[in-house]
Amino acid sequence: MKKLLFIIFIMFSFSALEAQNLNDYKYVIVPESFEFSKEKNQHQLNSLLKFLFEREGFETLMNGESRPEDLQRDNCLGLDANVIEDSGLFTTKMRITLEDCRGNLIFTSEEGTSREKDFKKAWHEALRRAFESVEALNYNYKADAPPATPATPETPEVVEEPEVATEVPQEEKTTPETPEEPEVVVQSEKISEDKEPGTLNFEKDGTYFQLQENENGYALYQKDMSEPFALLIRSKEGKSFIYNSVTRQGIASFSENGDLVVEHFDASKGVSVKTIYQAKKD
Repeated sequence: MKKLLFIIFIMFSFSALEAQNLNDYKYVIVPESFEFSKEKNQHQLNSLLKFLFEREGFETLMNGESRPEDLQRDNCLGLDANVIEDSGLFTTKMRITLEDCRGNLIFTSEEGTSREKDFKKAWHEALRRAFESVEALNYNYKADAPPATPATPETPEVVEEPEVATEVPQEEKTTPETPEEPEVVVQSEKISEDKEPGTLNFEKDGTYFQLQENENGYALYQKDMSEPFALLIRSKEGKSFIYNSVTRQGIASFSENGDLVVEHFDASKGVSVKTIYQAKKD
């Protein structure tokens, strides 16, 4: 019995230590591709990992994006994310790892698995299950924590939002039709159509959507789905939002009549695409 309690204590202490370690880091850098991928962002796996880290509260950017000023001064404020695949014939297996600026392994997730035959569904399911280990740590960045590198200056508290507006040129013409949002795994919980405090209801093409307010802005849900497919991060001015979903980034704002307007740049067509979610009247 004492041996069992000792093992449980050690496991709990190790988990708490991992959480403490992650709380000391402000950024997560996601690569554009993984070693097992055949192309950049194959099956939107890299975008999904970025989305999951952002939803958990990390400030996340793709490798190659312009870096915030404090991260340029001290790259040890960030962790490099990676996904390790060890799949068998019938099972897809993935682990998420985080390394510091010196290449030291800071965190390794539990193994996420999937038996889906479709590659995209299998990768997404295995990654989401592996990410549950990150969610369990309840990440909360310590703004007053000492820098990861002893000799580096303290990090400023205010960080500029990532520039997304340059991806949506104003001079480009919009197209009438908009690609559908990526499929989100449906959970057993359902979102009520009734308007609750802090929520806004919308409709588009006969489908109902809901914005739920949070400390950073809003989370956008589709009816009957328990997790958001997009986040709206409030800009400094407060009049617009950075729109970030699994597959795209853009700008969101509210029209005079309360409609939600989302614009993103479609690189394949070279145009700016506008999506309008009509405000649902009570």
